[in-house]
Parts: sequence; C-alpha cells; structure tokens
Amino acid sequence: MNKKRLNQIILLVAIVLLLVPSLSSARPDYAVKESKNCPSCHTRDGPPQLNELGGYYGTHNHSLQGFVPSPKLTPTPVPTEEIEIGVHMNTWDVGLTALAAILLMLVLIFIIRL
Repeated sequence: MNKKRLNQIILLVAIVLLLVPSLSSARPDYAVKESKNCPSCHTRDGPPQLNELGGYYGTHNHSLQGFVPSPKLTPTPVPTEEIEIGVHMNTWDVGLTALAAILLMLVLIFIIRL
C-alpha cells in the first residue's frame, strides 16, 4: 500500500468521524427550544434511545403540542396496620433466661471442682 493511498484512507475516516455527530438526532438546540434537559426525552441509556416523550417529539414534527403521557401504574399500597407474624419474645426475657442458665452452669462447674 503506497503512502498516497494511506493518506486518502486516513482523510476519509477523519471526514466520516466529523460528520457522524451532525447526523445524530440528539441536539442541544431541541433542549433549549423546549426548555427541557436531555433525560426528558432520552432513556437512562442515553442517546439515541428515546423514551415516550422523545418518541412523540420526533414523530410529531419536533413539537410537544398535544402530548399526553400514558397513565403510570399505581404502586402497591403500603399496609396501614401492622400484622404480627411468628413468635415474638421480649429481649429481656430471653436475656435473663440465658444469664440464669450461664450462672447455673458456672455454679455447677465451681461445685464439681471443689
């Protein structure tokens, strides 16, 4: 491969790389025009993935006029009353029982050693 051919390929790649950003549809002027930031129309994955608002904007001549968001699913309601499940023990009851058992074992060990 001669040097002239290599220079032509490098020039072609540079031109393509310079044109690619201008071919994308995500433009800051849209955000300025609608007074919205980029995540308003794009998903978390970022450009070029569009959410519902971005899809509407792109298919309706770059206008948000007439956009009605789809209804959101209502979250599962939080229980209003507490339901007791299982065995509930008072911490002091368990702790005092364990302390008494340990003291009894220590007394038995002390008596056996005598």
